[in-house]
Amino acid sequence: MENTDKKYLHEIYRSIKKNSLSLFKNIDKAIVFIIFVCTFTGSWFIYSFVRTHGVKFIDLIQTNLLISFGALSFITIFVIILIFMISFFISPIIVRNLYFNFILKEKIKKNKNRKILYFTYYASCGVIAFVFFYNFTCGLLLLFILVACYHFIIIQNPFCYKKLFKTIKLFISTALLIIIPCLILLFLSITLNFNIEGSLTFNSILQAAFILFTIIILAGTGFADRHQRIRDTKNRIQYYLIFSVAICLYMFTAFSAGISEKIVDLIGLGYQYRCYYDTDLNQYLIPDEFIQDKFNNKTKLFVVADIDGKMYIAPKNKRTTSFYFTAKELAQVSCNK
Repeated sequence: MENTDKKYLHEIYRSIKKNSLSLFKNIDKAIVFIIFVCTFTGSWFIYSFVRTHGVKFIDLIQTNLLISFGALSFITIFVIILIFMISFFISPIIVRNLYFNFILKEKIKKNKNRKILYFTYYASCGVIAFVFFYNFTCGLLLLFILVACYHFIIIQNPFCYKKLFKTIKLFISTALLIIIPCLILLFLSITLNFNIEGSLTFNSILQAAFILFTIIILAGTGFADRHQRIRDTKNRIQYYLIFSVAICLYMFTAFSAGISEKIVDLIGLGYQYRCYYDTDLNQYLIPDEFIQDKFNNKTKLFVVADIDGKMYIAPKNKRTTSFYFTAKELAQVSCNK
């Protein structure tokens, strides 16, 4: 089974290498295409940002902003897609460890029993991941118990050191399967601009449920691929690429606001708290509702966008601008009290 997995990974590597060489041979066409994609994605995400936050679209339509905005958004979506693709390629190798090294080799005869053992295990892993999200120690302990139970229930002669080594491999592969959706959620929280909540709230339950269902989906993918043939790898790659396009389109629509907010922050355009001296701001007659805080002769504002000195600011507890002013030589200072 390990040889099959090595051939499977080698086939993926060859396909990626072949496509990369083809890309370098047509680099001039690729550059034109990349510029077009960056401009298009930049326009879309800028539109998403101004629609959500009340900034004037005409102020943000600049060539340098379009390309930088588009490049960062394109890279963000590409990395998200890459993570999902890697997960779908690696998960069959991970989950087949249980099916082939445990269930088949230990002579579980009935196919129905094999399926029950397989899906019960990974459904339990999903529940453990749900617990793991709130309490690392408790989740790890439950994983130890689950692997130990399967070791003594399935394996014949469970105290043989070779069988113990197989169980350790199962534990490591299962831990890796649980870590993958956690890393995906962490990356999504960074790129899509939301917080991972550890306390028991509605949002935290949704986030934990994401980890649970991701594990079940990955386990299902692995089970479907358990008898994969090497010659099917090319078709599988094409299938995942099509699936990635669907993810890309979904990201463009469902999370465009979150991604655009993060990019505006990253490139220093705004969507962040900034502080200025009171004496510098007095001339702009900023209404009190737009002042987030005042301390040590400094005023704290939430700047939605700062475009060539044109400052769009938001009122307290809101992220949509309804006031802007044109600032000249406005010195930004630290917000530390």
